[in-house]
Amino acid sequence: MNSNEINAAPTKSFFIDMLIKDIPLIDAIADLVDNSVDAAINIRKDHDNFEGLEVNLNFNKDYFEINDNCGGFDTETAKNYAFRFGRPEHAPSIEKSIGRFGVGMKRALFKMGNNITIDSKTKNTYFEMNIDVQKWKEDSEKWVWEFTKVNSEEQEDTFGTKIKVECLYPEVSNVLSKSTFTDALIKEIRLSHEKVIEKGLKITINEIEINHEPSQLYVSENIKPAYFKTEVEGVNVEVIAGISKTGNPREAGWYIYCNGRLIVFADRTQLTGWGDGHPMFHPTFAMFRGYVFFDSDDSNNLPWNTTKNGIDQDSNVYQAIRPHLLNMMKPVTNFLKKLKSEPFGNDEQFENEEYETEMGLNDFVSEASLKDVSKIEKIELSKKFIAPEVKLVRKQSTQKIQYNMPVSQIDKVKEVLEVTSLKEVGEKTFEYFYRMECR
Repeated sequence: MNSNEINAAPTKSFFIDMLIKDIPLIDAIADLVDNSVDAAINIRKDHDNFEGLEVNLNFNKDYFEINDNCGGFDTETAKNYAFRFGRPEHAPSIEKSIGRFGVGMKRALFKMGNNITIDSKTKNTYFEMNIDVQKWKEDSEKWVWEFTKVNSEEQEDTFGTKIKVECLYPEVSNVLSKSTFTDALIKEIRLSHEKVIEKGLKITINEIEINHEPSQLYVSENIKPAYFKTEVEGVNVEVIAGISKTGNPREAGWYIYCNGRLIVFADRTQLTGWGDGHPMFHPTFAMFRGYVFFDSDDSNNLPWNTTKNGIDQDSNVYQAIRPHLLNMMKPVTNFLKKLKSEPFGNDEQFENEEYETEMGLNDFVSEASLKDVSKIEKIELSKKFIAPEVKLVRKQSTQKIQYNMPVSQIDKVKEVLEVTSLKEVGEKTFEYFYRMECR
């Protein structure tokens, strides 16, 4: 080392601690699933049919394992790219990839345990490797791993990758042993990878196959979701907004996807305009659903964060699209407000009177059908949300009367009528006038 040089090299322990510090275990495991999905995308170039491909996760308090039959990765990829901390500029790219940053696999494995075994088989290569994390950390100068077995001949049987982590850290072992974590992971993977599951990719978690639950919107001649399409800085963007079936209000909001992976679930915050250009969310809007699809051959262009569980709000791409979310959301929520007979702003026609719709919600959707968002044809969409006109009519049974009078006079009337509330004053005086003047 030159006498004028200052050593700024990171320690392995510090590097690993910073790498895994802020990522929850469930997101770390989701990163591994992302890698398998990327492999499936790579071997099915049309990106439209993943039948026959599988990703299987198994775990308990003693180990975690993920294996797939999605083609594997060869020894050259393993040597030069797959185990680098970050993605080298000259690394080969996968169109429509969701593994953007080159840290997901390493971060997930370091998060879980000390003993890591990886093997991968392609048509022409096979390798095995074992990583003892504690032993690797002790050598501060050596940042490489080695294969324990390599075969460069033509392979047979299933082509794919298997990763197993043993000697789990105590906190990880404790979490993986809980059924509540299994349930949460199933929900996370179902939502995140809805699109590839819909196209035939089979994903199982502890032998439970994840079912596809498609996103749906009401469609008819009189009800058409709003649709917008554009391209921003190399990213194709599609936005759809409409109404879905009644249910849990927590499922209402905006769903944002990047290359088919769900990044934001049912957002009802200022991120998508709620409370910032649009009224804050209310259960009245429980049927609202909005979907944003960002797609790019180069995943670096997509507006997501490194853990793929949120949007980079400062992204030029997202900033260009956000105003369209507001414009498309307002007609839908206004329609839902009318269906609930909600007053609007300071419109005097609603003041002190009660209104109802001529037709109820069931009347409007009785002729509509719920269609999967991915299967809605463009002829069933519109630039603006289309729905039947909702006419509000004054309720016929009762109406509210309200007026102000001097307090001294009101007190005298209370005394004469022998009542104590203003409501009783109003009712008694109206009854008296009606009896004396209207009969």
